[in-house]
Amino acid sequence: MEDTKKGAQTPTVEELKTKGNECVKNEKFIEAVLHYTQAIKLDPCNYVLYSNRSFAFLKLDQHYLSLQDANETVRLQPMWAKGYFRRAEVEAASGLHDEAIISYTRALQLDPQNTKLMECIKSISDMQKKRTKDNHNIIWICTCVGLIIGIAVVVLDYSLTANPTLTHPFSMVAFSIALAALGWSIGKGATLMNTWSAGKSLQPPEDLDVNHESKEKDTVPEKKAKYSKAQARQRYKQGKL
Repeated sequence: MEDTKKGAQTPTVEELKTKGNECVKNEKFIEAVLHYTQAIKLDPCNYVLYSNRSFAFLKLDQHYLSLQDANETVRLQPMWAKGYFRRAEVEAASGLHDEAIISYTRALQLDPQNTKLMECIKSISDMQKKRTKDNHNIIWICTCVGLIIGIAVVVLDYSLTANPTLTHPFSMVAFSIALAALGWSIGKGATLMNTWSAGKSLQPPEDLDVNHESKEKDTVPEKKAKYSKAQARQRYKQGKL
């Protein structure tokens, strides 16, 4: 009986944490999340558990949940550099480079000798510069393509048609510039779309509004009582209708 009771004992926080760490090493991140979650239920103020689960969620591409745990880590222990590091990792993975640099810098302030943090800041800064350069290149290429298409249309219209649409030099130049401007607008729009898409993975998942639906189902329009003609006339005289 005693052996059965011992075997049925609830695992400790440290045991669950160790199991979660082993699952992370074996890349079993879903199981790791389950172990960390069970440990957090036993010790909800253990910031290390939130940090570990944040990492597991990040590996599962669950950026919103990962950021929630990283923020909770920082809240519970604001002087621990790893909490800000976790937050920065999620922000970097979701494309929020500016925010990631801020979080990495805060972590470095708490742990100035950490060379990994320095490397992360340099890496994310390089990525940011590359993205800016790529955006400029996209706009430039789209503008040039628009200008080339405009010139080609003008040349073909003038050389291949009996009655060219664009006969005046000014109209030819204006048409080419207009297509170049259109190309610039397309390129600019593409870069803005890339910018707006950053951070979308951090949006919370959509929850079904069950309460709202149930309220709609429970709300039944009040039915009016039916009266006979005589009763209706009587109620009308009494001023009830």
